[in-house]
Amino acid sequence: MSCRNSIHEQAQQLNRILSIGTVGQALIKGHLDTGDQVEGNPVWVFELEITPEDGRPYPVEHREIVSSAVTGGFPDGVTLACRIDPVNPKQIAFGDKPFM
Repeated sequence: MSCRNSIHEQAQQLNRILSIGTVGQALIKGHLDTGDQVEGNPVWVFELEITPEDGRPYPVEHREIVSSAVTGGFPDGVTLACRIDPVNPKQIAFGDKPFM
């Protein structure tokens, strides 16, 4: 699979979750730069605590290609809006609305 396909597939998946997912909050407890890159963008693994709007917090390990332009927007300890996949609550997308 090409790098371009990796980015496109991630974007499609994240946009799907943002379109149909339930509202939640993602506390970034930590992250690890895997050392992998896709089109010059680092691949990170986030250790998250997800809190659904109407539920209890639970841990999630989330892997994502992070744009080099926004790596500073994901510091440990920050809480970000997210959407939670209704079929698999271990799959999340940062944000609150679709971007495509």
